[in-house]
Amino acid sequence: MWERIEPKLENGSIILMHNGTENTANSLDMIITNIKNKGYNIVPVSDLIYKENYSIDNNGVQCKQ
Repeated sequence: MWERIEPKLENGSIILMHNGTENTANSLDMIITNIKNKGYNIVPVSDLIYKENYSIDNNGVQCKQ
């Protein structure tokens, strides 16, 4: 799982993990540790979304209004 995440990881990345699989539960501690070891902070999605004067287009991109 980490091999798929690492090359795409950058500031503002949102990592979607499905909680209904055994692999997710077994990998979560390792993935969080690896993300932090790369110098990133883990924050709630709500901290990444601009709340005022922005909208989100069909591609998930935040656009200033």
